[in-house]
Amino acid sequence: MKRIISMLACAALLAACVHPEAEPEEVPIQPETGEYLGVVTVEYSGTSFDNESITVLFQPAEDGKTASLEIKRIKFVPAMPVTIDVTIPDVELTSTSEEIDLVCGEVIPLAMGGEYPRYIVTGLIGRIVGDEMTFSLKFGDYPTTFRGVLQH
Repeated sequence: MKRIISMLACAALLAACVHPEAEPEEVPIQPETGEYLGVVTVEYSGTSFDNESITVLFQPAEDGKTASLEIKRIKFVPAMPVTIDVTIPDVELTSTSEEIDLVCGEVIPLAMGGEYPRYIVTGLIGRIVGDEMTFSLKFGDYPTTFRGVLQH
């Protein structure tokens, strides 16, 4: 009887050690501050206007759930006499193990020391995959896109 109980105990221990193949747990990417260099394209009066060598500063909040995007030294139209820095606050972030998704339904951008409601940001969607960031949005009525690469 002791032998049977010992064999059953050994069998139970062996069964506990054998695991079916478990899928590895997905670890989301932790958003980090970075500067992305690329091209901002603005649709204006039926024509695409490319702003080349534009830097976008990606600044996530401490909790990693939101971020701001600061587009540096941009002209929205060729005739614009100066370049400006524009910040898009409150961009929502969702991370997976492969990418960070960017979403913002509507927000007032910041420029020239304050809010800039004339060019309200709507429909922002984008992502960061590896070293590349892409996003699209509307500044007021003007569709705008960005594609850039992380600067190390």
